[in-house]
Amino acid sequence: MAAYSAVAAFRQTLKQLLDSHQFPTHVSESQIEFLHENVKSLQESLDKIAFVPKLKRPSLKELQNKIREAIYAAQDEVEYWSRGHSPEKSGGKTMEELADAIKDVEKEAVVLEQEIRDDPKAQNLFSNNGDEPAFNFSGKDKIVGQEEDFKTVTGWLQADDKARLVIPITGLPGIGKTTLARSIYDDKQTRIQFNIRAWVTVSQDVNYQEVFTKILNTMESKNFQAGHYATQGDEHTLLTKLHQELYNLKYLIVVDDVWDTKAWDRIALALPDKENGSRILLTTRIGDVADALKNSSFLHKMKPLGLEHSWELLCYRVFGDRLEDPKDDITKFCPSHLKDTGRIIAEKCKGLPLSLVVVGGLLIQERQQIDYWKRIEEDVADAATKGEDSYLEILALSYVYLPGKLKGCFLYMGAFPEDCEIRVTKLIKLWVAEGFLPAPKAPSAAPAPAPAVPNVEQVAQKSLEDLIGRNLLSIRKKSSNGGMKACGMHDSLRELAEKECGMEKFFFSRKKYNQEVEEESKLKRRVSVHRNILMCLEEVYNKTRTITPARSLLYLGSHHHHPMPFFLTFDLLKVLDAFTCYFIQFPDEFLDLVHLTYLSFTYNGKLPTKVTHLKKLETLMVRREPKIIFVGASFLPDEIWEMPLLRHLWFTETDFPALPPAPRNITLLFNLQTLASVDAAYFTNEVLDNMPNLRKLAMWIESPGKINFTVSKLTKLEHFRFVVLNPIPDKGIEVESAESFFPRTLTRVTLSGTGLPWEYMKFVAKELKGIEVLKLKELAFNGPEWCPDCQMKELKYLLIEYLNFQKWEATNSHFPKLQRLIMRHCYELEKLPDDIVYIGPLVAMEMVDCSPQAVSSAEDIIDKAESFNEGFEGRIFSSWE
Repeated sequence: MAAYSAVAAFRQTLKQLLDSHQFPTHVSESQIEFLHENVKSLQESLDKIAFVPKLKRPSLKELQNKIREAIYAAQDEVEYWSRGHSPEKSGGKTMEELADAIKDVEKEAVVLEQEIRDDPKAQNLFSNNGDEPAFNFSGKDKIVGQEEDFKTVTGWLQADDKARLVIPITGLPGIGKTTLARSIYDDKQTRIQFNIRAWVTVSQDVNYQEVFTKILNTMESKNFQAGHYATQGDEHTLLTKLHQELYNLKYLIVVDDVWDTKAWDRIALALPDKENGSRILLTTRIGDVADALKNSSFLHKMKPLGLEHSWELLCYRVFGDRLEDPKDDITKFCPSHLKDTGRIIAEKCKGLPLSLVVVGGLLIQERQQIDYWKRIEEDVADAATKGEDSYLEILALSYVYLPGKLKGCFLYMGAFPEDCEIRVTKLIKLWVAEGFLPAPKAPSAAPAPAPAVPNVEQVAQKSLEDLIGRNLLSIRKKSSNGGMKACGMHDSLRELAEKECGMEKFFFSRKKYNQEVEEESKLKRRVSVHRNILMCLEEVYNKTRTITPARSLLYLGSHHHHPMPFFLTFDLLKVLDAFTCYFIQFPDEFLDLVHLTYLSFTYNGKLPTKVTHLKKLETLMVRREPKIIFVGASFLPDEIWEMPLLRHLWFTETDFPALPPAPRNITLLFNLQTLASVDAAYFTNEVLDNMPNLRKLAMWIESPGKINFTVSKLTKLEHFRFVVLNPIPDKGIEVESAESFFPRTLTRVTLSGTGLPWEYMKFVAKELKGIEVLKLKELAFNGPEWCPDCQMKELKYLLIEYLNFQKWEATNSHFPKLQRLIMRHCYELEKLPDDIVYIGPLVAMEMVDCSPQAVSSAEDIIDKAESFNEGFEGRIFSSWE
């Protein structure tokens, strides 16, 4: 329930107030403590309400509405008082009245929890067998029952017809159109057949400049990787650029999720027809659109899965982590006492893969408990009777069954635009800033040595993994070590989240200029803006600012490169994400937002000293556009050291202010976990002593020189990036020793221009036992040979770029867990080690513009790897030909 999010966020507000010991003049500490205890007790009661039988759901909904209203009222008053107003002046309730209202709803929560506990139908639904399913980071959807669809469409792609063919794929929402198109797009034979490929998702709210930008961004050929082509310019410029780049090339463009013919007509202007066999694969859920857009007899209508394939897909989603051989029958892993019920559930999903996947996310929570599966069967069967709405009703069960602590995270996704690709690091920071996640708990058992208490970012990470494990979010991009880099949500699930956001007063999304703000929307606590340019219009600005209770404002459109004459300000904002908004002058309105915990924006000037008055700020991100580095100048105020709650500081390269000279007996930035990107020239050991809890550090220096600090002092550092802006051949940075420069806790290292001797790599391999990602760029190491003499036992990702070594002598035993090897612009490298092919976990190798000799050895390795590893992906991009 979203009510849980409101309770958790308000509890955090009260906790911060208690920790600060700065109370309104008319409110005592004991009153705040009493209110905090009531809120804490309410949250604990909500934690106990796990499964809710169908007959009790109306009661729960009524209760959560009462809870939300009571919490919102109390939050408004407390935050109003903290700005110096008294209850008498605000006309609000007294502290006692607020506490009593919360106590009343807490009593109702206790009664409901007991009623559920006593309900025979709700008993024994959850086991404690500890059989928690393994989290799978594969990020790929398995094709089940669509093998014939795959053959049919790929056959049309390969047809002899030389005309530019538009091949529509149509079918019901959730039937697997995008999954099918993606499997075809990624197929090796498809890559061989076409000179160039690209992918774009259109959706309902079409912005053609973004569409053309995405096509150019994703275009990939034999010679060039995705991202090679320039994407600057207005709509007409980009359309012309795209047409020129595709001219005379045999291309495949996937245009996903088309809603009307008008959108396609505009996009089609950029796609030339030179009668060379080019193809456009187009997906749409609207049959009439598919009929209108095809230019041949090729049109593929997808059908629902049959029962056997439905049952197979459901089992794959529930028991897939137990599958060792992809050719095995996955259904055999379902316990016999669950099979009959499982098959009935599969049948009720009516052959729609998305329904099966989402219901699988429910069943995976209990893989032995028949009572739980029976309850899911009853709910799915009831939803299946809703006629045309049955599909949406089945998806809605995913929200009904979510624990309260996850519902806020799910609803948050409804604020983002369709098909939005969201960086995981940003999403986690936003969730943490909102405060609606439960506080991290220490392990119940405390053996010696006691395990570390997780921080709130780790709680957010676990919540994200839970949503992906329930198949409510999907991985859109993987990080270097195989984890999550970006995530997204299926359009149907996003629509569900957006609908629930409206009913729960959680988010209002401003999508269009002419969108009216309805009366109920004025009571919502969060606002997202999908097109930043709309907010330049005074009429839109004046309407949207009527949502006075807003605590969050997110600009989620594309980057806005023009000055904004109007800007939304709300006195009680906690989260302001204006990262995509460019300001010529610093908005003084920011300085009045004293409740801010998260602030991001784009600005090229120096931040005013008064920004440090935002004492609650935990995340500060400032982007500079264009990216200009002023060496020896900081755009941060010196007083940044006086913001002890800061956890994440991210900037486009800047100097960091000098440490204050006054004597101190405290650690100034004790809570700081992220610092990027700062000039290393002004850092000392004393500076690092005041940042002992850094986990991520990105530093730069103008040219090779002496480093006057010991990085190994940072005993919690996990991610470290060090860049020399102007590297000099045969000259490197001067560090005391490898041991002083590389903390043993590191898991990810990026070095560029550092010019270190290869001998330092021996320490990295031997002592950095947990290192998983290593990126070596632009003369990071100097010397003609790299001959490792010990294992890098946990290394999963290795990038080597613009290094000048000639010989690389290594065996497969040096990198026993390596999964991805990327080589770029190594023009002097003679060959790759032959033994690389025998690295068991290796699934991908990529080479970009290396020496012809190195390319030749890479081709041999790829050929051998593909012969005994069906899933291996080898890519060579070379401009030598």
